[in-house]
Amino acid sequence: MKRRTLAAATAALTTVAVVPAAAALASPSSASGKTALTSSAVTSAGGLNFGASAPASTSMTLGLQLPLRNQALADRLLAKGTVLTPAQYAAFFAPSKAQVSRVKAWAASQGMKVTQVSTSSGQIRVSAPVSRINRALGVSVRSATANGSRGLAAVGTPVVPSNLGLSGISGLNTVRKARVDNAKQAGSTRSTLKRSAPAGNVKRAANGSDGNKECANYWGDHLYPTVSRYGKESNYICGYFPQDLTQMYGVKAAQTKAPTIGVLLWGNDPNMLKITNEYMTAAGYPTLKDYTATVAAPDKDLPACDPYGVVSEQSIDVQSSHSISPNSPIRYYGAASCTDAALTSQLQLMVDQHKVSTISMSFGEAYDKGMSKADQAAWDRPLQQAALTGISTFGSSGDSGNNAYAAGNDLGGCNADKTVCKPDGKPHIGYPASSAYITAVGGTSIGLTKTGSVVAAAGWENLYFVQKDPAKAQYSLYTGFGTDGAGGGVSEVSKIPTWQKGVVTTSSTMRAVPDVAGLANPYTPFLIRQTDNTVDKNGKLVSTQVDYAAYGGTSLASPIVAAIVALAKAYNNVQVGNAAPKLYALRNSSAITDINGAGTMGVFAASSKPQYGGPNGGIVIGVDSKPQNLVTTKGWDNVTGVGEPNGMNFIKAFK
Repeated sequence: MKRRTLAAATAALTTVAVVPAAAALASPSSASGKTALTSSAVTSAGGLNFGASAPASTSMTLGLQLPLRNQALADRLLAKGTVLTPAQYAAFFAPSKAQVSRVKAWAASQGMKVTQVSTSSGQIRVSAPVSRINRALGVSVRSATANGSRGLAAVGTPVVPSNLGLSGISGLNTVRKARVDNAKQAGSTRSTLKRSAPAGNVKRAANGSDGNKECANYWGDHLYPTVSRYGKESNYICGYFPQDLTQMYGVKAAQTKAPTIGVLLWGNDPNMLKITNEYMTAAGYPTLKDYTATVAAPDKDLPACDPYGVVSEQSIDVQSSHSISPNSPIRYYGAASCTDAALTSQLQLMVDQHKVSTISMSFGEAYDKGMSKADQAAWDRPLQQAALTGISTFGSSGDSGNNAYAAGNDLGGCNADKTVCKPDGKPHIGYPASSAYITAVGGTSIGLTKTGSVVAAAGWENLYFVQKDPAKAQYSLYTGFGTDGAGGGVSEVSKIPTWQKGVVTTSSTMRAVPDVAGLANPYTPFLIRQTDNTVDKNGKLVSTQVDYAAYGGTSLASPIVAAIVALAKAYNNVQVGNAAPKLYALRNSSAITDINGAGTMGVFAASSKPQYGGPNGGIVIGVDSKPQNLVTTKGWDNVTGVGEPNGMNFIKAFK
């Protein structure tokens, strides 16, 4: 494979001082031989509310972090797009084995159990009861709430022996929990794959209307109103099939390649391969031949992570990835829960095992502020390692627009007993999408015809209008559905990476999101086959069935783009880490489709309910209508980044 190899790194060494592995890299110490790890202190800046002391026997998982060496060199190599072997990465950046052994021995002496060691990232994972953590670190672990969830958080700054050389401890806040970024099309669940009947030879109105209220298999198959609000309008799409994604993104000529694709989530559907191949067989598409799941044992936080609902996300990730790259082996990694500690542990395992070309992460949080530096490093260390060793990582930008009123945004204050909190109404973006080491994926709305042509393309930022009379251009704004649209914004914790400077328009100092985009609007969705679990109000499983349903969300966009990049890397026989720098380099070329369709495209959904325009009308959804501050424009924008990959032009140019 072609690789920007050690030669590039060696050139960088002429101007960057290299710290040898044996060097001691302890934090500044006090006269007592103790070091206060201020980077690890949990604060209330992220809306965290502390409660009573946690039960002494409750277990927590922490990450003990040693400093990585030669960070200035790593930054230079990242900017150059250099890819190292895992061994070279360890030689340049990992702490010494002696340092790791010293930390492991200390942890054991404190009654902590070592559960995972990643020398390359300088992280030692340990588990221990609250009583031992309090004693070893000099903190007080308490119950806490934030971001719509409950957990534990430590009060006080952890203090450790200086001779350990630790730079941080992650995991002292278990309240932060990720949410999947998907959007199910209401009423789309069905038991069979059968599509609705096409319009046939029905005489159409001037705007293309055939008078049919049903969803459309393809763009323009059906359009009910005879007067349209938008120049490009169709009834909403029932759900694209696997082969439709191939047509939409024009990658068929590259599908002989078989790059290994990685997916990170939590939990697991043990029937994923079976139900996926039932779908592929019914759709007349190649079956998935090589699929494995590496799943961590569930931890105590999994019940708070919608364990029965998250399997739909697993279907989205696996089945969309396979649709784009049908010969690819897929490696699914399921974390123990949706906490930062569980997800970063499984991410680190993926990167250390180094079996995949790409990793898609279809989840995030409502905001990134309030993270400790150590918790941020728990994400950034494996993401940096992935980027410098040829693994491309992708993260969903979110499904609630700028997150000003998103679920989980509780930054607007709470009631007296802190049981009810409200959003702050301010823009935010969540992690890991806002990390500077990942490619953040925004969302689009795509109209594909049955002949395989894309005739409508715009961003995904929906506004809803009631149209009571389908023959009149009379529309009233409807706000009852809240905000749905691709996430976009400016990080509050990550500095702007070099490849964004002079390109993004929303900040000159901080990381802007997204970088690129893929299909995401739930009204131009992808059809999946899923294990559909029903739970009661207490989260107890009531019933299970396997069915089909239509989904959008940037959780669909992320695996689509990741699979396209995986194909491109394999097609060109190149090793690339973070895809973002190359995507920015390809902007304004034929390799990238600039999505610039604000105000041009809409879909119609008939309804019998009066509040939605019934019995004869319905809802018109303007798909790129700027409900907040997010809208597509020429060039980079805060909905679609630089745009979408453009078929084989992109595949051939990505090298």
